[in-house]
Amino acid sequence: MASTVGIIANPSAGKDIRRLVAQGRVVSNQEKANILRRVFSGLIATNVEQVVVMPDMSGLARPAIYDSRGQIEARFLEMEPTGSQDDSTRAATAMCEMGIDCLITLGGDGTNRVVSKGVGDVPMLPISTGTNNVFPQMTEGTLAGLAAGALATGRVSVDEVCKRSKRLEVLVDGELVDIALVDAAVSRQMFVGARAVWEPQSLYSMFLTRAEPSCIGLSSIGARLKKVAIDDPVGLFLRFDGDPDDTAKRVTAPVAPGLVSSIDVMGWKVLEPGEGMPVDLRPGTIALDGEREVELLPGQQVEIRLSNSGPLVLDVDKTMSLTAAN
Repeated sequence: MASTVGIIANPSAGKDIRRLVAQGRVVSNQEKANILRRVFSGLIATNVEQVVVMPDMSGLARPAIYDSRGQIEARFLEMEPTGSQDDSTRAATAMCEMGIDCLITLGGDGTNRVVSKGVGDVPMLPISTGTNNVFPQMTEGTLAGLAAGALATGRVSVDEVCKRSKRLEVLVDGELVDIALVDAAVSRQMFVGARAVWEPQSLYSMFLTRAEPSCIGLSSIGARLKKVAIDDPVGLFLRFDGDPDDTAKRVTAPVAPGLVSSIDVMGWKVLEPGEGMPVDLRPGTIALDGEREVELLPGQQVEIRLSNSGPLVLDVDKTMSLTAAN
């Protein structure tokens, strides 16, 4: 198959309720369209042969496709957009089955979570345009296009420039029902509602795949206890309820853009791959990568476990260093 890069851009990313309760940035659809134009420039410069784009109701990729006429074969994936998050999963699955070489995403942690459900072993290059951005990075679009193009055209290999991320798996009565790429937060809030979580006082417990001091969001709470990187083979479990143990600590962390809170952690531990912990709160909800998705109902057996089978992630800095050296 010809060298092919897929693109999934979420027009809804970066527009949730945290713009009202914190100082989250707003990335307009015009800016997202401009980012895609820069991505296309990088892909064209590396001689990528094809680009396949998820269609969306805002038409984010239309300017980039128009600009690149005659320079690269670009087309929309054949699917009918519904405006729901399922579009991203379906698009990722279809692109994976097509055999694309790399998938570029525009969105936040939530966007990449649903994309990862369908991406398989296709390397992802996530560009941050969301609210809390631990999984996606603040990557300039031109560099993203150059890095994805270098991988797609064989200038660098997956083994050289990609890292395998972790994920958290939510099991209800023994069945896998959902995943998170960064954090799974058990909340006392009873309903999914507006989805976004920004109130630390509502937290009951939390599971993390990553905890990096320079990141923002719920995972920043764990970063005050132990640094855990994307490719470290462990995760963290934090408890905010019950009696404090000898690991208890009060931490101050940036839980949302412009919102710094002090939180009492009653206890915490390192999670090993394959290790699961029961969730005994009823009623309540589980927020996955910052958005409430799973309601905790009486009679359920719920467990969250750490897995090292998350998606492959392209390291842009390493890719650019290798291509420059070559």
